[in-house]
Amino acid sequence: MANDIGRAMARLKHRDVRTRRRAVRTLFEQDDPQSLEAFEFLLDDEDPWFVSKALEAYRMWSQTQGADSVKTLLNHASIDVRRVGANLLASHGEDGAAIALSCLDDPDGVVQKKAAQALLLHPSEQGLEALLNHQHESIICIGMRHPKLVLAQVKQGLTHDSKMVRTAALSAVFEHHFPIDFELLKTFFDEDIETVNIVIWMAQERPEQLDAFTQQIKPHHVRELAIYLRKNVQDSNHTLVTSLVEAGVLSPVARWLLIQGSDEDELRWTMIQDERLDVIERSKLLERLIGRAGESDVQAQVEAFMESSPHPLLLVACENLSTAATELRS
Repeated sequence: MANDIGRAMARLKHRDVRTRRRAVRTLFEQDDPQSLEAFEFLLDDEDPWFVSKALEAYRMWSQTQGADSVKTLLNHASIDVRRVGANLLASHGEDGAAIALSCLDDPDGVVQKKAAQALLLHPSEQGLEALLNHQHESIICIGMRHPKLVLAQVKQGLTHDSKMVRTAALSAVFEHHFPIDFELLKTFFDEDIETVNIVIWMAQERPEQLDAFTQQIKPHHVRELAIYLRKNVQDSNHTLVTSLVEAGVLSPVARWLLIQGSDEDELRWTMIQDERLDVIERSKLLERLIGRAGESDVQAQVEAFMESSPHPLLLVACENLSTAATELRS
């Protein structure tokens, strides 16, 4: 078998293209990582088929041959070849991360980003500094996801000239629960940057200051908050729900209540009766009870609410519930 591999490696430079193709197939069939060095010659071949096979060989065997084998690709003139090498960096662990440091200076943005991602997967202080001091904002943003990031570095990112970097730094604040000044957070809110996440963060970290933000919440923020509640909140004891209710941000909570069961009836009826909540939202809460119209507790609440002379739209919803309850009894 060794002789077959040796002959095949030698034939990669044969003049006859068919002989060369057979040699490539033979080497792949033998699956010997030691033959990888012979494929370096094919990286410069004029025939794309041979180049693609050479790259396939590096993908298959570079892990066995070590991180130095990837340097061959990263030092190549072809962008496509270097991109393949950059994709392999992360799989080589700390050795790959060490090589990735030099790849941050590559003229190709894709190579830079792949190198940055390798530095994230195998974090070091040196890698973090290289990412945060990079000339391109996209690489700095990747640095803001680094697990060794500290508060001082985040604060620098929060005041960066680039909005993209500032946003990435703000995301790091949310992820790691870094303490930041209220006024700085307010600046992001005023620029409509990560508004919903700011509200969520404030509700959880500083609920006493949430009132300062509620007046600027816009319709699309309400939708996003409602979606977040539906995905992440199980009951009304959740800090975010209680904070929103106390701050008078009722619409997201009302929309969350639409998919809740009888366990949340106390809050549901509080919302239905709260005139600060838009009448359409209150009507939807009533309409959603149609499937429970026959329940005695629902009937009692409907009758009591009708006696309070509610808005005509709410009165119609109550009458529909009463009619449905009557039909169920008959």
